[in-house]
Amino acid sequence: MVRMNAIKQAAKTNMSLIFAALIGSCASGQIASNLPPPQAEFAMAPAKYAVQPEMQLLRFGEVMPAGWLREQMRRDLASGFAGHMPEIAPNTAKSDIFTTGRKQPAKSSTPGTQGWWNGETEGNWRSGNTMMTLLAGAPEQRAAVDAHIVELLKFQDADGYLGIYARESRWRSSGDSGELWTQACLFRGLLAYYEATGNANVLNALERAVQLTVRSYDHGEFSDGQHSLMFADITERLYDLTGNPVYRDFGLSLCRDMLQTGRGLAGDMTAANLLDPTHLYSGHGVTQCESFRLPAWAASVSGSPLWQAARDECFCKAFRQVSPTGGLVSSETMEGRVTNPDTEAYEGCASKEWMTSVLSVAQKLGQASFADRAEDTFFNAVQGARLPDGEGMSYCSKDNCYDRSGQLGGRIKYSPCHEDVANCCAPNFTQVEPLFVRNLWLRAADGLAAVLYGPCEVRTAVNGVPITITETTRYPFENQITLTVVPKKLTSLTLRLRIPGWCQRVAVTAPGATLVRAGGWMLVTKTWSPGDTLKMVFNSEVQLVPANNREFYLRDGPLFYAYAIPSEMRAIKDYPLPDFHDYYVTPVAGARWNYALPEIPGGAEDKPLPFALADNPAANANCPWDGPTLKLTGTLINRDTGKSESVELVPMGCGDARLRRCTFPL
Repeated sequence: MVRMNAIKQAAKTNMSLIFAALIGSCASGQIASNLPPPQAEFAMAPAKYAVQPEMQLLRFGEVMPAGWLREQMRRDLASGFAGHMPEIAPNTAKSDIFTTGRKQPAKSSTPGTQGWWNGETEGNWRSGNTMMTLLAGAPEQRAAVDAHIVELLKFQDADGYLGIYARESRWRSSGDSGELWTQACLFRGLLAYYEATGNANVLNALERAVQLTVRSYDHGEFSDGQHSLMFADITERLYDLTGNPVYRDFGLSLCRDMLQTGRGLAGDMTAANLLDPTHLYSGHGVTQCESFRLPAWAASVSGSPLWQAARDECFCKAFRQVSPTGGLVSSETMEGRVTNPDTEAYEGCASKEWMTSVLSVAQKLGQASFADRAEDTFFNAVQGARLPDGEGMSYCSKDNCYDRSGQLGGRIKYSPCHEDVANCCAPNFTQVEPLFVRNLWLRAADGLAAVLYGPCEVRTAVNGVPITITETTRYPFENQITLTVVPKKLTSLTLRLRIPGWCQRVAVTAPGATLVRAGGWMLVTKTWSPGDTLKMVFNSEVQLVPANNREFYLRDGPLFYAYAIPSEMRAIKDYPLPDFHDYYVTPVAGARWNYALPEIPGGAEDKPLPFALADNPAANANCPWDGPTLKLTGTLINRDTGKSESVELVPMGCGDARLRRCTFPL
């Protein structure tokens, strides 16, 4: 990683020069007003990058989930909050703020809320529900999404406006309006819908709306609040889809705003603080996680070495504030704290945004280690924050979670919406799995790349040849993966297969292929015939991972294991839709968890550790998080009695581990 002391000194002494350099092709920060017409049909136009990303996203829907990934989404849609947010929380998720309920000057906000909060809730939920439905939904769910898209576009104004404000209320020059942020929340789902369907009307509507925002936004006067920078997510993807430089330039201007003002980020992302390795992040954790992906994109699109330095330093510091299980320190604010499994919580929103940011960097740099980080988050922190049936999630979670009874101002409990705090994490959580699935496979210069692993099917084209790849696996509950490759005709290409950082040895069987290991990737090249198979087995052993409380996590492969504390759930609030409640979870009487690791002969570094991994034959293959699909058996020391006890540890994301201990003293 880059340190670049000279640049940091320049950041403190001559900011104007830095801003000029960081803008790159966006001369003097001005946005062109002579906008070309929107694209009339689906076409991937080659966007021009100064430093070409190592990989590109496939169209949304070209990677489809299978196995447990698909079944988890289907259940979430059918009986979880992902499918029923408006019925569960009509006050915050059913205001129709983008259509009939647009905000007007005479309308007041709910006490204690920002005027745009419902736009965030509805926009994020609509996007997540749309993505899930496109990937795994039933026909009636798809029909409902189609109908809502048609209805939404009816409310687009003649000038292209598609947002939460009536005409006389939009584009105010002061205050936390949420104008750009709420549009970004909604537009992510519209982009996914367009990519999956090729519906030109949706792209046309999006381009008209975004181009209006570009024309209307005044960097010098208009204050849009802390999340506004993430409109860059929309302009980045539109730039990739259309090649229109207006989107690139506006995205770069938002990146400049971040370094110049640190808007909403407690100054953490100003140039001087960002490039200072001693300055730990202290602002709003979710907003930090969002902003981490901006320097990486700006570095690629502009080629500026200053943006490259910002990108590298950004993550050097961030890794100190992220748990090994993938949760970034955030109980709203970060306050310069480093991760600690006992004391530091992480938010559902922050986990989603952290995963999204590290995947964005993995795509641009082609570094497998960033994909490792995303996998840690999805299989551990994310699953460990939700109920397996999808009926609730915890706004904040801790790795060592001994009680969930409303700590941190009501944030540590299970709820389908957390309306008493803010209905943000649950709607945003609906996007986590769809984003994970779309990044399972990416396009590389010489073929396709398996960036993440899980049961899925890829249908795309490489060099003009249609190809289908079926990935058969129970990963992360097994370390064996089988790929069945079916090109329409004989075709030569390379499959880049990520080798996880925890993997000691990998075995790849692909008859007739050339195998080359390149860093964190295995490159498999051959002329593929329909029906060719590739098998891959990752070797893993139980590993000790140090924690900042002087204890150790136990991981095997992609999963971290926990002692499940016997607990009971108690409903404390009911919702309009039956079967949805807020829950407190407390230990049962007599439950104990004061355990330590036994003395390990030769020291903690010796392998293997005295624990054994075993399948649980009683587990449900379609719903593997309901109970422990895998168990780690071994011996721990009961510190109350001083005696050894045989114990079973389970994945921290399984339903038995609602209360858990993930780290143990040695």
